[in-house]
Amino acid sequence: MKEIEKMGIKTSNKQPVKEISYQDMYRLGDTLEQLKSWQEPLGVLEKFFSDKKRPVNKQKIIRDYHACSLLFHVFLTDLGSSLEKLELQIDDLKTRRKV
Repeated sequence: MKEIEKMGIKTSNKQPVKEISYQDMYRLGDTLEQLKSWQEPLGVLEKFFSDKKRPVNKQKIIRDYHACSLLFHVFLTDLGSSLEKLELQIDDLKTRRKV
């Protein structure tokens, strides 16, 4: 680390480079993967709400709607916590010391 500080690594604008570890990139990647994991379940919701040819079986519609509303609630909760986690990770990276 001392050698890097002595080298004085600079960006093209002659600014010092921030110290970002592999662990930091891994944490951001994990959060991104967590958000990507919602693509398939959200596809189910999209299919349910865009299906205009649903049979008029009120009991089935009620069950499906209830299941979809639970899925959406879990997604919304997870999205909120993921966004909060991402904001904290980005704020941490912004305040890192420069090398």
